[in-house]
Amino acid sequence: MALEGNLRDFNVLEVIQLLGQQGKSGVLRVWGKKGEEAAIFFSEGLITHATSSQREEEKLLGQRLVKTGIISREDFEVALRRQKETARYLGEILVEEGMADEQAILNALYTQIHEIIYEVFRWGEGKFKFEVLSVPQFPKVSVKLSAEEVMLNILKMVDEWPEIERRVPSSYMVLQQTGVLEEQGIGLPEDHDVIYRLVDGKRSVQEVVELSLLGKFATLEILADLLEGGYIRTMDIKRPHIPLKLRPGFETLKKRPAYLAYGVGVIVALFLLFISLSQYNLGLLLGGLGAGGGIPKGYIEKIRQERVEWGRKIFFLERGRYPEGVRELVAAGILDEIDLKAEDARGEDINP
Repeated sequence: MALEGNLRDFNVLEVIQLLGQQGKSGVLRVWGKKGEEAAIFFSEGLITHATSSQREEEKLLGQRLVKTGIISREDFEVALRRQKETARYLGEILVEEGMADEQAILNALYTQIHEIIYEVFRWGEGKFKFEVLSVPQFPKVSVKLSAEEVMLNILKMVDEWPEIERRVPSSYMVLQQTGVLEEQGIGLPEDHDVIYRLVDGKRSVQEVVELSLLGKFATLEILADLLEGGYIRTMDIKRPHIPLKLRPGFETLKKRPAYLAYGVGVIVALFLLFISLSQYNLGLLLGGLGAGGGIPKGYIEKIRQERVEWGRKIFFLERGRYPEGVRELVAAGILDEIDLKAEDARGEDINP
């Protein structure tokens, strides 16, 4: 069956539905306009698994199983070596060698298939081609999902996603159990109970999502239900650690011998000492910014204004709303007290 075309003419869900209805076996390859590539495998019209070149490392099947504690890091490394030696699928290696429960692998595969197809659906533009495989390449441990079912699930995700994001706080928000369930002896459905147990007063929304094998959409939907039921609550902000990236020149410097780094440090120290002893003020060294060699007041106020504007954006990302004033930014630890006096270059009050 020769089936290929452009995603602008047929979206990936329409193609999946067609392959399912005709009971085809093979692989649907999809290429995005930015170089993305994904593959969706079919066996007699049923979807067995999916792969994507754009999946971040922490979202790959093996990494997620390690992160959730289903397999150990040591077993994962062993399974990877077996995979390279035999070209078998990771999931079947983990199950056949007793490293993981088959149902746990199937649950993870179910989530991965939906997430990858959802990502491909959102590409919007690109090309696709279906290939009939001469030699079946289906893993022994695999799900067999109805193409129609997957299509309906993806459409539900697309339709309900904005509402789910509205109901759930920022991904940086830390969640805590309220104890209502235990006090009233209320039971939860299995999937809700799994997510409820991940809420420990230390993990952020994003960390709960990463530890769940239910996928981002289902996890956020359950968190929204638990919040609205009063079973969990928000309690704090957990800002992500963003490592400082050095410019290429500094990266090269890090790789040089230690004595060279020490020499650069001595030169910098001597330069700073010269500046401190110099009769020239900072304004002169900077080329005489403003009258009298000082830095113009308007320039300082402009810098402060920019700090406040960035602070408001950070606050919005963390809380889902803008602050009522700069004092809220200070209370949140985003700005310092000195920023309360900030005015923009036009002399206007920057308070929202």
